[in-house]
Amino acid sequence: MSTATDADRSGVPAGAQMDGLRAPRPVAVRRGRAGRRAGAAVVVAALAAAVAGCGGTAPAESGPPEASAGSAPSIAVEDAVVRVPSAPDVTAGYLTVVNGGGDDTLTGVAADAAEEVQMHDTVADGDQVRMERRETVPVGAGETVEFATGGLHLMLLRPDADLAPGDTVALTLTFERSGDVSVDAAVEDPMAADSPSADADADHGDHGDHG
Repeated sequence: MSTATDADRSGVPAGAQMDGLRAPRPVAVRRGRAGRRAGAAVVVAALAAAVAGCGGTAPAESGPPEASAGSAPSIAVEDAVVRVPSAPDVTAGYLTVVNGGGDDTLTGVAADAAEEVQMHDTVADGDQVRMERRETVPVGAGETVEFATGGLHLMLLRPDADLAPGDTVALTLTFERSGDVSVDAAVEDPMAADSPSADADADHGDHGDHG
């Protein structure tokens, strides 16, 4: 009488048992749309955490480049005033030159209401103050130069005798690089309380000292 083998007793063919020793095949998992979205969200969150962990910061926005000496000048003339003449042969003018560009030089000024315009500076000489003529006035890159009481100022020689408060005087400033720049100067009475040139007599108390 034959004896049943282990394979016979299990009811599984021997070849099939050998196959059972092999590594099982990976089972493919199909994800729905919700699963894919969740996975993408995890990836994005991980990337954000990695960037934050590196301590990286966004680059700061840079402002406009500063004006350099060799760049083109950009001249503007502001706050120009001419005072009512207190003498028939001279009066004073004041203004501000703003240079938003490269180096330039003011080489002269002309006015439609005076025969000549000179640039002068107030210079301390020991315990005395004198007026010194300036042929040129440098206006450096990015600088503002003020023609004001007690310092640089304009001297208008033989101005129109009928200049009155409220009038305007057309001034033309000539620059070495920028050429001619025109501006209208308001005529003001220096004795008026609200005049910015109320103490302008300090510049021209004795115009005979100019030289």
